Amino acid sequence: MIISVIKKSPVVIHQFFFLFAQLLILKMNGIGYSGTLAYVGIVSTFLAVLINLRWDIEIMVNNQLALHESLFDSSVTIILMTIIVLSLNIIVGSPLSIYIILSAIIISIHELLVSILFVQKKIYRYSLFRTIPAIALIFFASSGLEAELIWPASFFISVLFLSIYFVSLFKKAITGISIKRLKKIKFQHKFYAAITATTFSFFSALFVIIINYYYGSDYVGLWSNTIRIFNSLLIFLLGASLPFVLNIIRDKKTDSEKAKIFFYCWLSFCPLLILSLFLASNLGEYILSFFMTYDFEVSNVYLSYIVLISIAISFVGSAQALYQGINKSILLLGMIFISASTGLIYFFSDSHSFNSLIEVFLISMSVLSAMVIFHLLFISIFKRNDSLK
Repeated sequence: MIISVIKKSPVVIHQFFFLFAQLLILKMNGIGYSGTLAYVGIVSTFLAVLINLRWDIEIMVNNQLALHESLFDSSVTIILMTIIVLSLNIIVGSPLSIYIILSAIIISIHELLVSILFVQKKIYRYSLFRTIPAIALIFFASSGLEAELIWPASFFISVLFLSIYFVSLFKKAITGISIKRLKKIKFQHKFYAAITATTFSFFSALFVIIINYYYGSDYVGLWSNTIRIFNSLLIFLLGASLPFVLNIIRDKKTDSEKAKIFFYCWLSFCPLLILSLFLASNLGEYILSFFMTYDFEVSNVYLSYIVLISIAISFVGSAQALYQGINKSILLLGMIFISASTGLIYFFSDSHSFNSLIEVFLISMSVLSAMVIFHLLFISIFKRNDSLK
């Protein structure tokens, strides 16, 4: 399945560019700069999910609306959610920096527009516009721009070109403005999906926030670059195959068929997962030393734990789209709360060494992944005769 996807499309190219950009920035600017960049990227991406209410995924898994209608509905959603986020941030004392919010808005628009390109099957252009931010990251980082600013600036360039490219589609969407059209926008289903995705994004981003709070940007850099180096191929392949999987899923009639396709995708990754864990657990410190001065008291075993946590995050993150496609986002939200509660119990009952934090994160993500796997297995085995929806 993976090989056929790679042969079929250049959609994977931007993943290589992002990996190269991040490792080059690590080499040029150091682990502190790289860690700050990772922090901005993770937090703003989490916030972007809340702002666009997962319209990018909705466009991929649902073909009930014409693209100009989806663009109009999603644009209204982004405007309203931006106003809400800005207002709440002011009310609670502005805990989020303006560059984080600005970055989130830009990313939410970017993800929406590139998803339209994919649905239109304009894969070369999809890949090009996804690659532009990676190239811009290198340019801005080498120019000495502050780490907090290069993430939103890089995506803004791509959004600017995308807006020009889609100017005719925007015109078509604007001509359809009416009170009747506004009333037809359905927020409830997307709100559940967005809350689930936002909660999980916050849950996974919280790992980075906690590490940054207790240990600073150097340890954030260790965390993020361990994931990049040992789990980049999985992220690359998942990013390449998931859009195709979602397109296949939206044409299936039953939840059982959709869950099986999702499982087939992940089963094909198993040899790669085993290889990544083997390398991290045996050669982790040695490999990382090529990219940074390794003076952390973190053994190969705990580096492999970080990789395992990253795998679990990728698995559950990709499962969100499936749960949105089968209208069970609220169930996944419940699972996330259970696993978060488990993690909090261990967090407050243990010392806060970096290694103990990794153990807490691993326990929490293991609980969540196990619940998702068991539920999807139940759907695959016992829900074969789902009624058509």
